[in-house]
Amino acid sequence: MNTKLKRSVIPLVLALTVALILDCVVGWQLFTIAAKNYTITSLNWARSQGVFDTPQEGVISRANREYCGLENVEIEQAATNSFDGSDPHIWYVVFTVYAQNHIPCDPENPGPALHHQTYESGGSFYLNTLEGWVWMPEGRFPEFIGYWMKKLNLAGPGDSTHVPRN
Repeated sequence: MNTKLKRSVIPLVLALTVALILDCVVGWQLFTIAAKNYTITSLNWARSQGVFDTPQEGVISRANREYCGLENVEIEQAATNSFDGSDPHIWYVVFTVYAQNHIPCDPENPGPALHHQTYESGGSFYLNTLEGWVWMPEGRFPEFIGYWMKKLNLAGPGDSTHVPRN
């Protein structure tokens, strides 16, 4: 009886093992397709927001669009997001904007005040595509997109000589 039970269990275990392996392969394929689509869609959206020669130029351009009475934009740090420079196409830029207020710039109905009255500090991710640098909000997972940019040959050369300060 024990031998019969073993003979009937072996095909079941084999079938479940094959099914599990097929599920993993199909799941990985679906994940890969979704990741590629997400990367391409996000990059297309980012290009529609502007393509810049440098990440610093992108910060200044966005400041001009989002603030009223812009006095100055200080770039405090602009470098690769990786400490070893291994992802030269993914940069993080830390900046301070000196301005009067946020948009709209209507004197009768001005935009919201700045966080520190006369200035605001922040940071943004920029990704180097083949066309130039694009702004990528943190909520869109720029490091994930940067990884797939490399895999899909969509990443520009970037610049690994500027690495963050420790």
